[in-house]
Amino acid sequence: MSSTWTAVDGLIRELGAIRRVAPRVSIHEHSRLALDQAILEAAEAIDFTIDAPTSPQRLTAARDALGICAEMMLALDVQVARGLRARKRGDALRGRALELLAQARSLTR
Repeated sequence: MSSTWTAVDGLIRELGAIRRVAPRVSIHEHSRLALDQAILEAAEAIDFTIDAPTSPQRLTAARDALGICAEMMLALDVQVARGLRARKRGDALRGRALELLAQARSLTR
């Protein structure tokens, strides 16, 4: 069962993961400023989805902004990249688990 807010919730969670990991990235000050700016832009892009949670354009813009943050972190710190990949893998597994639970519920009705 999908809600109008499922995509926005996923974006907010991904931004949270990026914000948790970003301080651990070992980088020079000028790179830190660039990463902070990318995170700010991602937060603003997600904020724009609040007014239109089903807008493909706004959702895509927010996903792209998060992708830029993740790519910057991947380029700057290999160790941090491992943590982000693990988070994405966990989200994929959680999604499949929810699908299986929904199927099981429908069989018991």
